[in-house]
Amino acid sequence: MKRYSKPVGNLLAYKQDFFHSNDAKLDELTKVAEVYMAQPMRAACKNCAHPMGFFPDECFTKLDVAYAFCPHCGHCNGAHEDTAEFCRYLYTNNEGENYARNYSAADIEQYKKRVTEIYLPKAQFLREALSEEGEPEARLTDFGAGAGYFVSAAKQCGFNKIKGYEPSETLASIGNEMLDEELLAQHDLDSIISLIEETDTNVVSFIGVLEHLQTPREALRALSENEDIQFVFLSVPLFSPSVVIEAVFQDIMPRHLTAGHTHLYTEQSIQHFCDEFGFERLSEWWFGLDIIDFSRSVWVSLKKQNTETSSLQEYWSECFMPIVDKLQSVLDEARQCSEVHILLGKKKN
Repeated sequence: MKRYSKPVGNLLAYKQDFFHSNDAKLDELTKVAEVYMAQPMRAACKNCAHPMGFFPDECFTKLDVAYAFCPHCGHCNGAHEDTAEFCRYLYTNNEGENYARNYSAADIEQYKKRVTEIYLPKAQFLREALSEEGEPEARLTDFGAGAGYFVSAAKQCGFNKIKGYEPSETLASIGNEMLDEELLAQHDLDSIISLIEETDTNVVSFIGVLEHLQTPREALRALSENEDIQFVFLSVPLFSPSVVIEAVFQDIMPRHLTAGHTHLYTEQSIQHFCDEFGFERLSEWWFGLDIIDFSRSVWVSLKKQNTETSSLQEYWSECFMPIVDKLQSVLDEARQCSEVHILLGKKKN
């Protein structure tokens, strides 16, 4: 199953602070970039472990962080290591609490709305993809479960046995309260590999998680070697026009290549880890927010100029915003978009 695009206009309600709190968020991300640059230089490609000798000859920078493509697998790498110190800073201390607030809902109605509009389509896609593979009785473990949005959506789609693991105690607590059931367990960041090794469900999901792991290759190896796991559902960020847009608009808060996204996948680098760890790509859904990133960058830039461009800002909102879905679909169908959802299966020997 190959699917392209989804409506992006309704996601604007969840991104309004990106429009209206640009400067504050840009300052926050600049501080994160400074912490990241204080870490040791990356020794090997995050995706294939190829030595990082291609730095610094061919690179581009964002918030003063250098990035380059691995010549071996095509992966886009940041110049510094995702050390344990950096991961703790980003996900588990005070900065982690800020991260948690970005992904939690204030009350049950907002929670249900977010599940319905964002996560239920993902769970339905997974259910359809598994049905195509003849796997109707799927048991699911969700890693990086956050506040349990995808777990909640999976429950609605009829998954029989569901559990989630989340390193943020704040998010796990919020999720269990919203789910009205203890389905989420908090875990230490360094226990993720052992949890994968111990998983006994036939399906595992990593929705926007693989790129945040300190050792994604070890996670992929553990998934490959666990005989109980038959399917892996991934959502990963891609190198896409969003990266270029963020590089052009230096005064606009970057959404895509920043903070916890210190590296980005490409279709080449995805295929590389599939080949290396014995996965086959079964079903794929390509879509992104590149046009939203572009429209936000223009709108905020116009707003910064105050009354000088107020009429242009009004034009942008009234004339450009209604066509963002059509514009994004062109990028999605060309696979030039900011993310992809993929169901992987184990290759048959």
